This record gives sequence, C-alpha cells and structure tokens, in this order.
Amino acid sequence: MNHSNDYPNQTGPAYGHGYGGGRGWRWKPLDIALLVVAFIVFWPLGLVVLAWKIWNDRQPNPQDLEQVLRVGFERLQAGFDSMMASFGAGAAAPAGAPPVTGNEAFDAHIREDWARLEADRRRIEEEVEAFRAFLARERSGGRETYERFRASREGRA
Repeated sequence: MNHSNDYPNQTGPAYGHGYGGGRGWRWKPLDIALLVVAFIVFWPLGLVVLAWKIWNDRQPNPQDLEQVLRVGFERLQAGFDSMMASFGAGAAAPAGAPPVTGNEAFDAHIREDWARLEADRRRIEEEVEAFRAFLARERSGGRETYERFRASREGRA
C-alpha cells in the first residue's frame, strides 16, 4: 500500500527514509537555531522545544515551526490590539479604524470612509475567493473543461 499521497507536503530531498515511520526528519535551520537558543536561555525551554519538535514530526500533517511562531505572534498581536482598543476609544470606532479624535464631524467622515474601504476590501476578498474557486474547477478537469478542450481540438482538425 502506497502512502506517498497521504502526506503531500513531504517532498524533496529533506524527506527521505528515516525517523518517523519512514517519513524522515523535517528539521530546518530555524528549528535548530531555536532549539540551541532555547537551551542557552533556559534548559527546560529547550527540552520543551525538542519534545514538541519530535512529537510534531510524528504527526500525519506536521506544522512548520516558522508557521507556528508566525501564527502565534499574530494571535498575540491581535489580542494585544483588542485589549488596547478596549482602553482607548471603545466601541465608537470599527475594528482596526483610527481612534476617535473628539471632533464629531471629522470622526463621522472617518467612519464613512472606513466603511467604504471595508466594503471594497470585502468585495476584493470575494473576488479572490471566486477566482480561486474558478482555478480549482479548472485544475480539477471537470466536464466543462473537457468539453472546451474537445471543442478546441475539433476546431483545429
């Protein structure tokens, strides 16, 4: 039984046969550097990083340490931003909007512009998702794609 397609992100020379049920080590220079720094700073932290890395390598769909750190920092920053917003202007400003200045006319102008920009952002995101869905349909080789292919081939013959 071939399990090569079960783990599509494990390709290339770094994923040879070895540790982890034949899937190989997934260590990158960032992983090694973080492990060394963690051991230097506080040795139990180094053990935690090592244990996580070994455990993660045995998972069917392992996460990249760089991605885990980036997502963690983004969540931390979002939490910090929302906490700071609760101390500031409060609920008067939309999420991510500049804080209220106190001038009602200017603040109304900013809220209107912000709402317009958010609507544009949502429209663009919807367009991107629609295009991704279109690409997925094209790549899947659906019936429509096949019929267009046949029609183009018959037109040349």
